Amino acid sequence: MYHKGTCAALFAALLAISGIAGCGNTKDNASVKQPSEMMDTAATEAVSTEDAFGGTEAVETDSTELASDTQAQEQIKYPEITTDEKIKDYGTVITVGDSAYELYTYLNDVADNYAKSINKVAENLEGKADVYDLLIPLSSEITFPDNLKGEIKCSDQRQAMTSIQEKMGDKVKSVDIYDSLMEHRTEDIYFRTDHHWTALGAYYAYEDFCEVSGKEVEPLEEREKVDFDGFLGSFYNDTKDAKLKANPDTVTAYKPKDKSIMHVTASDGMEYDWPVIYDVSDYGASLKYSTFIASDNPYTVIENKDLEDGSSCIVVKESFGNAFVPFLVDHYQTIYVIDYRYWTGSISELAVDKKVSDVLFLNNLSMIRNKSLVGKLHRVV
Repeated sequence: MYHKGTCAALFAALLAISGIAGCGNTKDNASVKQPSEMMDTAATEAVSTEDAFGGTEAVETDSTELASDTQAQEQIKYPEITTDEKIKDYGTVITVGDSAYELYTYLNDVADNYAKSINKVAENLEGKADVYDLLIPLSSEITFPDNLKGEIKCSDQRQAMTSIQEKMGDKVKSVDIYDSLMEHRTEDIYFRTDHHWTALGAYYAYEDFCEVSGKEVEPLEEREKVDFDGFLGSFYNDTKDAKLKANPDTVTAYKPKDKSIMHVTASDGMEYDWPVIYDVSDYGASLKYSTFIASDNPYTVIENKDLEDGSSCIVVKESFGNAFVPFLVDHYQTIYVIDYRYWTGSISELAVDKKVSDVLFLNNLSMIRNKSLVGKLHRVV
């Protein structure tokens, strides 16, 4: 086992030289190899190679799968967001004032393959564990100004989520977070300079998960809150936009109430212990999202030292899951966190071996239109 101080120094050094591999325009970063702790390819990585499903990635949206239920949408009134700012186009990322957004295109064949993987795990674990799927929309759907939506080419993410959820079999429990995020869309639930949601956005999704899973929500105000200023994330890295630079984000984290420790296995095989929420005050401007669960690692075990009821779950995630997992810590004695992009194993076999009661898939919509990443998920079911 490594000493914490040594691990912290090594971890910070790796992050400092890596930068963030974010969403948006990945062309500028294509030649930069980065350690797994900060690899985030769950966004707009362009892929045309064959994967576990065979074939190449589709490039057109199947609009027949996205029939709009306008009557249902009109019955729900969400807070309005408008602006006098203009759109600046950076390709797959656009900015409006001091905020940036990723454009999204729904790909039906890739969504089909994503659903097949989730359904397969649910079939494998029938009668042994509950399988949940939580889809995460992008900020371009939730916080983008209403009066500018007609000026961008972007698939309707509400319809995309509905289409994907309808592909799930009856053994999968879907957690629909769309309305909750839209009801809170005027709050800081997504970063402005980065593609991720904030811990506050993840908390509202956690409330929805608790409702579906029958768990009691732990109030946000009862958790210790910590803030890390000066965050310039993947959108700034992609655009170098001056307004983003002048208005960095604050990363807010909420610590679990119970005492806990993480046992992390990094991509190079190094094992170390780490807190669920780490002080990143001294980290570089692009690295502060790594306060959550030591960022992206293939395999992490979180131990709740205040619970002895044998409760356990598996969380299968990409980087959006990092801000969500800390809210689960108080509910399980053990959480096994799998980043399917780097882990090589079987989710179904791990669930049986560890006798977990719940398996939760957490994925943002941009991942679900990425053929390469969906192929990686399929290989670990």
